[in-house]
Order: sequence, then C-alpha cells, then structure tokens
Amino acid sequence: MAERADEPVVVPRARGSRALAVLAALLAVALACAGTAWWRQHGQARDRERVALAHRLALHAAELRGDDPVKARDLGLAAVGLHADDRTRAGLTDTLLLSRRDDLWLRDVGGARHAELSGDGRVGLVAGDGKAEVWRLGSGRSVMLDGPEGVMAAPALSHDGRTALTAVADGATTVWDLTDPAHPARRATLRGVAGKRSLDDVQAVAVSRDGRVAAVADFAGNLLVWDLTVRDHPVRRSVTAVHDSPTEDLDLSGDGRTAVTTSQDGPVTIWNLADPAHPVKAAELTPAIYTGTAAALSGDGRVLVVARRDPGADWRSQAEVWTLGDPARPALTAVIGMPPADMLDVALTPDGGTALLAGSNGNGSLWDLSVPSRPVRLAGLRGYPSEVRGVALSDGARSALLAAPESTTFSLWDLHDLRQVATGPERDLCAHGTRTLSRADWDRYTDGADPSDYGGGAGGGEVSLCSLR
Repeated sequence: MAERADEPVVVPRARGSRALAVLAALLAVALACAGTAWWRQHGQARDRERVALAHRLALHAAELRGDDPVKARDLGLAAVGLHADDRTRAGLTDTLLLSRRDDLWLRDVGGARHAELSGDGRVGLVAGDGKAEVWRLGSGRSVMLDGPEGVMAAPALSHDGRTALTAVADGATTVWDLTDPAHPARRATLRGVAGKRSLDDVQAVAVSRDGRVAAVADFAGNLLVWDLTVRDHPVRRSVTAVHDSPTEDLDLSGDGRTAVTTSQDGPVTIWNLADPAHPVKAAELTPAIYTGTAAALSGDGRVLVVARRDPGADWRSQAEVWTLGDPARPALTAVIGMPPADMLDVALTPDGGTALLAGSNGNGSLWDLSVPSRPVRLAGLRGYPSEVRGVALSDGARSALLAAPESTTFSLWDLHDLRQVATGPERDLCAHGTRTLSRADWDRYTDGADPSDYGGGAGGGEVSLCSLR
C-alpha cells in the first residue's frame, strides 16, 4: 500500500537521545579534565609554597645556631615537618649535633693545627706551634709533651693510642710511649738525612696501627721508613726520594705496607712498603688541574680519600674517593664537590666507611662512604670562625676532633648515633611529647603563614611542630 504524501516523517527518539548523551559525556569529561588540571596546578602551587617556606625556616635556623640553639632546633624541626628533604634534614642534623660539641681549652693560647685520635676515642693528640698535648678525653685532662720550640709538623698517633710521633718542622721526630697517657715517656729520636740541614725539615709523619712502622716526610721530598718494633732502638729501613717539592701530607695503612704522599706541586703517590727497605712506587694520581693537599687511607689500605684544590682558581676544591683493591691500579669511584673553601685536612675511619673533611671555611663535613661510589653527606660540624687545619675520627665515627690554629680550644664531638640522627633527626624530638613554637615566633619567621594550613593548629598561642605536614 502506498504511503500518503501528507503523513509526517517520524525520527527515531533513540538516535537523538544517544547523541545528546554523547555530547553530555564529552562535556563532563572536558569539565573534569579542566577541573583536574586546575586542582593539579593549585596543588603544585601549594607544594611549591610549602617547600619554599620549609627552606626559609631552615635558613633562619642555620642563622640562629650560634646565638639561640633552642630556637634553631625548633625552626629546623618545623622545616622538616613542612617538607623533609636533604636540605631540611641536614640543617636539623647539624643543629642537633652542635649540642654534642665539647670545647676543651688548650694550655697554650697559640691554637692547634693538628689533631689525632685513638681508635677507641679515649686518647687525643693535639699539636700547634711548638707544643703538643696528650688528652685523656674521658677525664678531660691533658699532659704537655716537652719538645723544641718551632712550627709543629703534623703528629701521628697509633690506633691503640700507645705510640705517638711529634716533630718540629726544623727538628727531628720524637717517639713517645703513651701506654700511660698521664705519664708520657720519650723513647727515641728519629734523625733526618745527615748533612741536609734545612732540607731535613719534617713535613709530615705517620705510624702504623700497631705502632711498629713509622714514616717521615721531609722538606726535600724524601720518605724515611722506620722500624719501631723496639721503640727504644728504632731502625731506619730506607730513604726514598718521592717528590721534587715538599710533601704536604703522608698516611700509612694499618699494617704499614702501603703509604700515600701528597706534595705541593706534584702528584699524589701510592707506595708499596711490603719491603720497607725498598719502597716501590705503586701508582700516581695525576688529575689535569687539581693538586693534592691532604690524604687519608683506611686501616686495610683499600680506600683512599684525597683532598684537592685548583691552584688556578681561588677557593675551588673537591675530594676524591679511590679504591685500592690493587694499589697499582687505583680506581676513582667518586668525586665530592665541596662548597667554596680550601680543604686543609681529611680523616677516615679505619674501616673506610666515614670521612671527615675540613678547611678554610671553619667547618667540617661528614660523609658516608659505606658505598664508595655513592658518598652521602651525613652532617656538618659547625662553629669555627676561621680555618680548621686538623681533624680526626675514632672507630665507627663515634667521636671526632676538630682543631683550629686561631682558637684557644679544640672541639670533641659525640657522634655515637650519627647515622640514625642523620636519617631521621625529627624522630627523637617528637618521640616524647609535643614540640611547640610560639605563635609570635611562627608569624615572625613565616611572614604570617596560617599554621592550620599545614596541620599545626595554634592552640593557646602555640604551634604544634610535630603535627606539621
């Protein structure tokens, strides 16, 4: 039957409804995406604001460390609560460690240039211009080591704290028996190369872990190896020309079979002393720019840390970590960039797991070398207005010494739980009760930020620091 021409055409409703539904869904997705983007941008902006506020508080805490350590601690805790990163945690760790610093007064106001520490941290040896003191650190008592006047070369102390070496730059080296630190006994004198006069000037000394092997570096660039098995009658085993310029630093492995020397203008050199009568050059570390200023070997001789400076640029320095599985083939495993300062000394724990670097900025920095290829900064030891020339570490980095030539004190640091503090300095502070900061101080150091925006609601005019997030 034919359709009538005047009947209306019916459009299926289902097709129109589907189209409207699709359009509505697309619009909803577009709105959702726009909303998500807005919230994401808003959240990112708040995150940036939180990070900036945390770093600002960390900076204020650093500025207050010397004058108001309690407020510095609280501001540092607030910074970590707002944003826990390497910067805020390091700042709080440095502040907490400052309370563990014990300043010990020197007998001579001339200051101290060098510091040594026994493995157990009970005996310290501090030396300066023409003087040296043996410290029984548990009691805080010291005894002077008598000797000729003059500029003191870097001293040495055996790991067991029973043997010490001291030398005035223009004199011979004295061997001391410190079996009883309260009554040091002079045992022998190590003479220089006969007839060399000023070239005999002692630049650096080192002693093996058990005190049986000693090494002396002189101004002429010679390395003298001594057998101290009988301390009253030392035997010189060899004299070797190691550098064309004066030696700056010298260190020995625990067994005395490996030595490392640095010089003012020459390379860092590694020496095989397996036959002390015939030292053999194992390797030279000769970077293109930086020259070695100080070096430290681990007890087993497998890790070497070298402090470097660029003679062509002021205040540019770095530290290199080398592994010496084969001393003839040293491997550079890491380079530690340092803040603008001239590094003057480096210490290394006997196990090679922790390094302490210090220099002209008056501070020391502790580094975790348990994975030598990935050094991790643990903490900074703060507090000297002038350069630090002497540093030392005990076994396990449980304690440290820092000595500055322009200070009438040297500092002893308690580092017994250093790694635990460095990885979570806020934990101990918040483990026992709530830490607070006055609302007035909060407003002052945050420029009036609302603490409730960060979870630190102000009740009774106090901001809860352990609730910040």
